[in-house]
Amino acid sequence: MTSPSALPPPRCARCGNPPEPGGAGVPCRRCGGAAAPEPADLTRRAAFGEGLLAPFRGARFLLAHPRLLVWVLVPVLVNVLLLLVLVGAGISWSRDLAPNLGEAWWGWIDWLRGPVRWTVESLLVVFAAAAGLLLTVALSGVVNAPFFDLLSEKTEDVHLAVPDPGRPWSVLLADGLHALRAALLLLAVQVAVLAPLFLLSLTAVGAPFFFLAGAWFAGLGLLDLPMGRKRYGGRERLAYARRRWPLALGLGIPVVLLPVLAPFAVTGATLAYLDQPGKG
Repeated sequence: MTSPSALPPPRCARCGNPPEPGGAGVPCRRCGGAAAPEPADLTRRAAFGEGLLAPFRGARFLLAHPRLLVWVLVPVLVNVLLLLVLVGAGISWSRDLAPNLGEAWWGWIDWLRGPVRWTVESLLVVFAAAAGLLLTVALSGVVNAPFFDLLSEKTEDVHLAVPDPGRPWSVLLADGLHALRAALLLLAVQVAVLAPLFLLSLTAVGAPFFFLAGAWFAGLGLLDLPMGRKRYGGRERLAYARRRWPLALGLGIPVVLLPVLAPFAVTGATLAYLDQPGKG
């Protein structure tokens, strides 16, 4: 059991910023809030439904603050283009893998040739389309990262009604190295988990596990945007998403199924993070 002294100091309960020098009671320079201990139970608050509906909450928020829509247009266009290209390429590739059943089968079982070929081709198309969707989510997160980060930051500014004061140049390098280490750790974990599940997904039994794991990591990627600005370490980010796995899974499913929702999910995930009763 972890001793209280070994636990990290609590973050700002309102915006999640690291604790200020000077100890408990010092107001957060980001939003004026204060650090608070973690609640004992976050399960009910971090609900699956809250994550699942986050893109729609994000869309409502953006419509209520239309000046933020400028950060949505480019990511939506990129996501649509990636989705069309990757899913189309995957379906085309699946047709090349379809078995050649042109020769007649032995005796009375020849009538099975058509249904078998149709079933195999259909399964290959579904698998290729799903792989294209997940690849779209992964690539769009990289390509659109600057736009998503700005959208998340502007959403936070509006929601808290306090502009971000920014960071001094003296800490930019340290923050950059910290973010790089955290990103590399998360990438290594994602590859280690998804690579074997991808192979397992070639069977009908393993496909749901690959989808659920991909959705959870997509949700983690959305939550990672506000956490990255708060100087969470890689292990902290994983621990946060594990403790709130219903929220992370709910956030990821709409984005995996329809990647064009990603910008709206970014806004919804940022609002969900800020609304959480605990930030650790």
